[in-house]
Amino acid sequence: MDRFALYYPHIHVRDDDWLKYAALYWPKMARIRPPGYPLQDSPAALELHAARWLLDVEPPAWAAGEVAEPFLELLHEHGAALRDRFGLDRIETWGLPVADAAFGNPGVFSAGEEELDEDAPAWLNPRFGYVHVSRISEHLLDSAVDQRVALVGPGRGGIWVAMHPQLATVYMLALAEQIAAENCLHPITDRTLPHAAMSGWTLERLTAALFEDLPVEASAARSTPEEAFAFLAFATVIPADLRNVPIEKILDIRAEFGAELDGFREFTADQARRLGAIEDVRDMGLYQEYLHTEVEREVRTRLNDLDDRMRGAGLETARALANVRSVALPPLAAVAANAVGVTPALTVPAVVAGCIVGAPLQWRRKRREIAQESPVGYLFQLKRALGPDTLIDKLRRAWPL
Repeated sequence: MDRFALYYPHIHVRDDDWLKYAALYWPKMARIRPPGYPLQDSPAALELHAARWLLDVEPPAWAAGEVAEPFLELLHEHGAALRDRFGLDRIETWGLPVADAAFGNPGVFSAGEEELDEDAPAWLNPRFGYVHVSRISEHLLDSAVDQRVALVGPGRGGIWVAMHPQLATVYMLALAEQIAAENCLHPITDRTLPHAAMSGWTLERLTAALFEDLPVEASAARSTPEEAFAFLAFATVIPADLRNVPIEKILDIRAEFGAELDGFREFTADQARRLGAIEDVRDMGLYQEYLHTEVEREVRTRLNDLDDRMRGAGLETARALANVRSVALPPLAAVAANAVGVTPALTVPAVVAGCIVGAPLQWRRKRREIAQESPVGYLFQLKRALGPDTLIDKLRRAWPL
């Protein structure tokens, strides 16, 4: 069974290009949406939501309860250090650019806005990170407020909890990982976050995530091998900028080439298992080079072989058509032609004409069969559907020569 994706840390996807890439690969994608939260989706997200690809999942109370345990332990053992670094009374010392800070959107501002609206409550500050109250256990919330590292107030869709954005980020990573692990989901994000989702958030990992000042290269979240391999494979055949590709086109591709997509996901999962050893590579440059090398070897080579097979299938169709002119009607067919008053000489051009009309359809069927047999057949179809058209490409679609 193919796992669905789980989008985090936001409710709304911030990058439509990223959303289209996700829709081209994942069977479906869920997001954590508090009950009653009013959506402000982009047109692309609205289409995917209506098509039941983008799913809404309410924050489960059990997940908030389980995630709370290591955070409560953290507050108990390192409360003074948390207040010193993340205390709300030290907001002026956080040193965060507004554009990089605001996390969640509880009300009247968006990330990057320096000024608040005049009617904004005083507690709304674009330097805070925000988590909806439905995502946090009551016990953890009370403890965080008592330690003066969290503040509660009203906003869009209910009550929100304000805190240092690093605290909000780490908490949402832990929550997403917990929900994903218990629901056969794969957590994915369109943001560069300080830490990737990891398997289990212990006190030691929380302490490292919040107090160790790691270099940017070492701390930058990296995609899993499956995500990275799929993205790099896509990059070999489709444009990097999908802004001009309508979301309806993405949905059409998913509907038409579902079999090829299933085969590609299976292939990618197999490659990810093979690449499991490189997850421990610490140098980001080497990690990326390993991935690029594998994509070149496993994807480009197969795509080139597939192109050769497609050209071979087209030539076979052409040769079959060329041979029609030299084939005489069998005697029984000639007798039948005479019986209806049509001479055998007139039927040969008719047969040729029928073959000319039917040959492109036959070739398309053959091409589809070949694509479905290849683990990179989906990439071949994406290249044809989304790549820039040349005149020869258009002619080849009409006729396989």
